[in-house]
Amino acid sequence: MDEKKKEALQELLKILCDCPELADRITITIKPNSKPSKAKPESE
Repeated sequence: MDEKKKEALQELLKILCDCPELADRITITIKPNSKPSKAKPESE
């Protein structure tokens, strides 16, 4: 996660701690990676 996103999420969490009633009005959607990593083949 890049530094800007991390700082933004930390700031959002601080705001929610100060005003927990806002949590009912916020929806966070987490999208999967656009380029999923390939699973490593099992070596037997």
